[in-house]
Amino acid sequence: MNITISINEVLRDILGRFQLVYERYYEKVKEDVITPDLMKYIHFSADTQLIDFLYEEAPMEIFGQAKEIENNIITHLVELYKQMPGDYKLILATDDFGRAKSSTLWFLAKYGCCCDEIKFYTISKVDEIWEHTDIFITSDNDIIKSKPENKKLIIVDRTYNKEMKCDTRINNLKEIESFENL
Repeated sequence: MNITISINEVLRDILGRFQLVYERYYEKVKEDVITPDLMKYIHFSADTQLIDFLYEEAPMEIFGQAKEIENNIITHLVELYKQMPGDYKLILATDDFGRAKSSTLWFLAKYGCCCDEIKFYTISKVDEIWEHTDIFITSDNDIIKSKPENKKLIIVDRTYNKEMKCDTRINNLKEIESFENL
């Protein structure tokens, strides 16, 4: 059984950290960042400016120095991992690229995260991530929209995914007591 968990907004508070770092370097955001549609909150005139900021100017500050989405969420994940049956595999997944990849690895290391595999994917390769998982725990709209019929989807509730269909809905990963019960 392969269980895949999204890093962003399930384990890591990337939206809150983005807002903090953006305001440190530029100006106050238009409103609090609560969805992944970052251009709606900032004053950049082009997507390329946002990409440069995220992946060239400040990836370590944004991706590496982010906080857990909730205190001790990774400690809880490590406990789940320790109790997993031997034929289960835990995969963490994120759509980070460029210098954000090493920053993500640092984020996971600083919190002592354990897993069997870390997958970095692009939006165009979301279907490939689903090929290697049986159960996906995510808040990511692209992952949610691409769910195949024969797979299980657990959505971690966020303001931007409340209306999307899934098999199970949770508020946070701490609601899961065992991967065997999924």
